[in-house]
Amino acid sequence: MTAQQATIGEVFSAGAEEFHRWSPLLWDRVGQATAEVSAPALGERVLDACCGAGASALPAARAVGAGGLVDAVDLSGALVALGERRAGQEGLAGLRFHQHDVTSWAAPEGGYDLVQCALGVFFFPDMDRDTAKLAGLLRPGGRLAVTVWEKGALGGWGQAFKSAVEREREWPGSSQSAQLARIDTSDTLAAWLEGLGLSDARVVRRDLAVPVTPATAWDLAVGSGTRALLDGLAPAAVERVRAHFTAALEASGVTDLDVRILTGTAVA
Repeated sequence: MTAQQATIGEVFSAGAEEFHRWSPLLWDRVGQATAEVSAPALGERVLDACCGAGASALPAARAVGAGGLVDAVDLSGALVALGERRAGQEGLAGLRFHQHDVTSWAAPEGGYDLVQCALGVFFFPDMDRDTAKLAGLLRPGGRLAVTVWEKGALGGWGQAFKSAVEREREWPGSSQSAQLARIDTSDTLAAWLEGLGLSDARVVRRDLAVPVTPATAWDLAVGSGTRALLDGLAPAAVERVRAHFTAALEASGVTDLDVRILTGTAVA
């Protein structure tokens, strides 16, 4: 596990409580939308990469049934624990959660029927190389499904947070943003999937209405990858960021998160 990946896992573990408060509001809806496109079938073997608290792994496990298998893998131990608890509450014995680096995960004999990754590939150290590794875990004819943010999604929320952070520190560039920018349209996502050596790439766009308040907007900021932008700031500075963030949301009239996602599928 690289230092970069460990940092990502730690960031999401530190914000696990706030992350999970957003599960019914956003993550579970994105996960369900992903599973509707990836279409896990009865008895299939599925790898859910970057699984978080199980947003897409849970509907996959329901779909494959008792005769199927879902391996859900994430770097964040806190989110994996949440997922295990949720799977236990539903009695989904075929859903197994693992705290592990999914880019070094091994497939079962014969490979997976489906590998899916919702809002995760742009966090990989090398998106092309590491997603190709995931595709390599598929059986011949197996499917890869990848969900990403569409270009411009979360714009009002993101601009308000950026303006607030910049009052305390310079806004850093990130490899995650650069990687996402390469695949954030239907055309570029489909071309990227085929560039990995896959075929029959298709993309489905979804627009989800997600109301947001200043309180839930802050939970999202500290319960997702953006939490890393607050690391190293003194508590008083973090509170100033929150105050400026809230003011910016109210000044811009942001009451909806503007959730737009793309789910691309392709065949090995």
